[in-house]
Amino acid sequence: MSSSKPRVLVLGGGVGGVVVARLLAEKLRGRAEVTLVDRSEYHLFPPSLVWIMTGERRPEDIRAPLSGLTRFGVRFVRAEVEAIKPEERVVSTTRGDLEYDYLVVALGSEPRPDLMDVDDTVCSPWTVSGALKCKDLLSKARGAKVKVLAGAWSWPYKCPPAPFEVAFLAKYLLSEVRGLDAEVGVVHFWSRPMEPFGPKMASAFEEFMEKFGLKYVGGFRPVKARGGIVESERGEKLEYNIAIFAPPHEPPKPVAESPLSSEDLGGYMMVDKRTLRHPKYREVFGVGDVVAPSLGIGMAGVFAHFEAEYVATQIVDEIEGVYSGSDYNRSGICVMDLGYVGAAVYCDFKGKILGYSEYPDCVMLGGMRAFRVFKYAFEKLWFARWLGR
Repeated sequence: MSSSKPRVLVLGGGVGGVVVARLLAEKLRGRAEVTLVDRSEYHLFPPSLVWIMTGERRPEDIRAPLSGLTRFGVRFVRAEVEAIKPEERVVSTTRGDLEYDYLVVALGSEPRPDLMDVDDTVCSPWTVSGALKCKDLLSKARGAKVKVLAGAWSWPYKCPPAPFEVAFLAKYLLSEVRGLDAEVGVVHFWSRPMEPFGPKMASAFEEFMEKFGLKYVGGFRPVKARGGIVESERGEKLEYNIAIFAPPHEPPKPVAESPLSSEDLGGYMMVDKRTLRHPKYREVFGVGDVVAPSLGIGMAGVFAHFEAEYVATQIVDEIEGVYSGSDYNRSGICVMDLGYVGAAVYCDFKGKILGYSEYPDCVMLGGMRAFRVFKYAFEKLWFARWLGR
């Protein structure tokens, strides 16, 4: 190593970055320098953005200062990542260059609602500002019938089931809480709900949506939503009063412009599917959204969490000169608040990631109100465990 202590640099203060930094600091106990870089001063808990939309949370409720990591032995640098230079083992930031012996890239993906051709009747609760706008639109809904469309603009986007969760919450909020006559539907480029997760999961979502009166329009790829009309690329048109869309997502610019990216993956980072290391730069790891296209899975915090645990173990093993034999958990669970009830989806993605299965092995767990309680509890547990809040 080039210094007395190995230097581990973590880029990104989201789920994956926070978990890997905390675990490295805990396990190495000062035997390595662990630095986390993020442009924001806060860690945000994305699953709770839907509660900003419904008014159950305020922005300050679902975030915590990343500076809090310093008391656990993690150095925090608030800076914008400008360039990743793996040949030199250097990352350039707005606070200067940072050298590393190990690099963990956890910069996520960039929601780009500005790339949608829409007017002010459309919102995207994939960001705090977008969730607040959705809250405003839903709170002002009036009329004999309120037509709400939820859907996705393009793939990939964070949290594949999220358009369905926001549709259920909008239906519950308008119909059950406010007593309005609300017609809510989901429009999606998938021919069936949750299609990439297999026929069994698609059928389960179809039954659930039918039970609560939500409609589904598949094979619909939107290109414009203005004046109460959403139009598909084939010229199909649907009416709405409020439209809630998952926006286009892009890879982080420093990754897309670095040797870590792949054109075949749209600029996202390439990793070995078994080790989460870059195929060429073996001291560089990737976790979370930024490597989801490389793994062939959707973007979700649960994947980032499990991947971060595994990456931390590998780095500790190399620094300490041991081998624990750990493998990473390739399963995922998504707990949803659907207003009427809670629900959860559990999937094992091992076969999908390693290429011997077309679909993940999934099961729908729901709906029970207990899952809503679980989601509330997990939010509190998350901040307590990883941020000490």
